[in-house]
Amino acid sequence: MLSELILVVTSSYVGTIGYGDVYECQVRKVLAGTLNASSLRISILASDRENSRFLSSHLHPVEIEMGFRMARKNEPYRLTPISGFVDEDKTSWEIEYMREKND
Repeated sequence: MLSELILVVTSSYVGTIGYGDVYECQVRKVLAGTLNASSLRISILASDRENSRFLSSHLHPVEIEMGFRMARKNEPYRLTPISGFVDEDKTSWEIEYMREKND
């Protein structure tokens, strides 16, 4: 399994949970790595102000590029307290970067 994942997504704000904000991201394209899901629930920690500001100012229909690195396998929950997401195989992916999509 690759330890890097790069996606092009559009995001919509879902709400706030105890440790941060949650966004629903529609996967438009997989640039690196493997992902079978067409959408993701991404959490952004409250302390992660830079990514929070970026994502909240780049909501749907804006396409953004997001890079992730594998954090852990066998996560017990679908949402975990990281800035990132948990995939269908219970692997957590932490955000490495977000940027405007270059055409």
